Amino acid sequence: MSKLYSVVRFKCPRCHKGDLFVNKNPYSFKNAMQMPDQCPVCNQDFQIEPGFYIGALWTSFPIVIFIMALLSVLLLIYFKMDLNWFFVTITAILFLLQPIIIRLGRAIWINVFVDFEKEN
Repeated sequence: MSKLYSVVRFKCPRCHKGDLFVNKNPYSFKNAMQMPDQCPVCNQDFQIEPGFYIGALWTSFPIVIFIMALLSVLLLIYFKMDLNWFFVTITAILFLLQPIIIRLGRAIWINVFVDFEKEN
């Protein structure tokens, strides 16, 4: 298993079994970003320190830039979309993807600091 598996599946970075988020649906707005205090499988602390996930902004920003660059090439060059419609479209798409982008940012951030440990 790799860190990529942990990030994409939103699993605990240490055991790759426990879920990082309480609710699997990122569009359940009531508790979309709620994370357990620790992994239910290996007891890895998910709340490493107060404000820990503020650093996730540094990991979600490149994701947004990548999506914007990809959409820009696709919509402006391939589909030759009008610039006004392009801005409306890219704004709508990024708005709709925001819950997933935030979760990805958090998953990447915790994987930077916590390593995978195989079971003995």
